[in-house]
Amino acid sequence: MKIAEKNLNTKTVGCAFVGNPLSFSDTALSLVETELPCISCIRTAAVNDLLLMGQTRTQSIRLIIVDESMLESLTTIMPQLRAAFPMATVALAFRDIEIARSFADRIRIETSWGKVGFLPMNMNLDFWLSVVRLLASGESYFPSELFVREQSLTNATTPHKASQKLVEDHQKPDAVHLTARELQVLEAAAKGKQNKIIADELQLSQHTVKLHMHHIIAKLGVHNRTEAANWYHHRDPAG
Repeated sequence: MKIAEKNLNTKTVGCAFVGNPLSFSDTALSLVETELPCISCIRTAAVNDLLLMGQTRTQSIRLIIVDESMLESLTTIMPQLRAAFPMATVALAFRDIEIARSFADRIRIETSWGKVGFLPMNMNLDFWLSVVRLLASGESYFPSELFVREQSLTNATTPHKASQKLVEDHQKPDAVHLTARELQVLEAAAKGKQNKIIADELQLSQHTVKLHMHHIIAKLGVHNRTEAANWYHHRDPAG
């Protein structure tokens, strides 16, 4: 097992990157630790290596980021991985959107997999670090690109009916699956609160609030913050 020889500080969030140095370089890991002091990183070459960790290290890990090249191994070992790391968020680091979509399709079926998200590797550095921070805080992140194919297939039916169906679906809570945190952010935004106020009230960074709003807008299939607020105001109160 080739894991970077490093003891995880118990006061930090342990993050395990699974992949080779080309996927997750020492520089990248050091940058994460520098910009996000609460996170302590290690790197391992294979998903199976995680199961060989001692209990102390296992309990310290709160985020597992796996390179897309290891998707098959990840899906095979996910039940054991979830049992060994029940509190950790598992995220797929991807460059190929089709690989990410195939994993997203599997997530919808395997509901027992728990907290699972995505880390796009082709975004600017600030946004990339913000997503890492979001994942490390226990949230999931689904890029809007993962929703494009589903909406395109819906629109490929009768255009007018498909458009009407999308509008109706946006008004049904069952049509989307927002996390508790996303609902908190959306509720505050629907009340007209600015990101700074929302961040202060929820004890989040403004960057994290922006990420949540980006995620919410993608899930609802709307175009902007105003439409998301309208969805919130018109949803069924009993839902």
